[in-house]
Parts: sequence; structure tokens; C-alpha cells
Amino acid sequence: MDNFTIINLQALTGTIAIILGFKYWIQPRISKLSLHEALLPFVFYNAFRYLGLTFMAKEQFYDGFPTEFLTTVGILDFTTAILAIINAIALKNKWSFAIPLVWIFNIVGFGDLIIAFPQFFGLELYNHNLGLIWLFFVTYGLGSSLSHIYIFVRLFKNLKKVSK
Repeated sequence: MDNFTIINLQALTGTIAIILGFKYWIQPRISKLSLHEALLPFVFYNAFRYLGLTFMAKEQFYDGFPTEFLTTVGILDFTTAILAIINAIALKNKWSFAIPLVWIFNIVGFGDLIIAFPQFFGLELYNHNLGLIWLFFVTYGLGSSLSHIYIFVRLFKNLKKVSK
């Protein structure tokens, strides 16, 4: 089996597992929470995106990789991590501007993934020795993507409530 097929099978299986775990165990518990409380764990999950700086570390990728891609992924992931930490504090303390901050965080964080994932596949990174980066991609990267989707869903539902 080739690497492209393997990584896509892993991503598909991971997506199904995360969605089922969310549907069966997480969603029933968070649906009763306030917006601030429900968003907090999903925002905080992205605080670990500092791991994206690994793309910028010397000797992690062979010299043929485009440094623009590695730098963009590293900086955007790190920016997302910092925003997640700030947002987690804002949500926990229910600051008045917490929800607008979450919008900014989520647009930056999800935008990063929308930029990085197609480039990951376009550069065929899965055909190179990625070490733990492979694991991060098919687990943490996938979880981050789905967390951003959930955050958007809750934010848009909140907009509907506010506009009524």
C-alpha cells in the first residue's frame, strides 16, 4: 500500500473515531453548557499548536523542502497557539470581548489548516521521512481541524440567538 493511501485511511478512520467520540460522549455534556464553557476545551486544545514550530527546526526536514511552506506552517501554528492561550483565559474569565476574540482565533487557526493541508499533500510530504510529524498530522492536526469546525458551529448558533 502506498503512503498516500495509508495517510488517507488513517485520516478517514481518525475522523470517524473523533466524530463518534464527540457524538456519544462529549456533545451530550457540552450541549448544556454556556457558550464560554462549551468553547473553552476546544479552544484550549489548540494551545498545543506550538508543536508546529517543529517545521522550522533545523534537521527536521531535508533541504529540498520549500522553506516558505515550513515557515508559514510554523508561524501560523505558533500564532494559533498563542491566540488559543489568550482566548482560554478570556473564556474562563468570561471577559466581555472573549467571543469576538474566539472569532479571530478560529479564523486564523482554521485558515492555517486550510492553507497547510493542501500544501502538505501537494508537496507529497507523506512520501518523506516525517517521524513524529506524520503522527501529529493524522491525530492532532485532524483533531484541531474538527475542533475549529465545532467552534464555528457554536459561534454561528450564538449569532442566531443574538439576532433574534
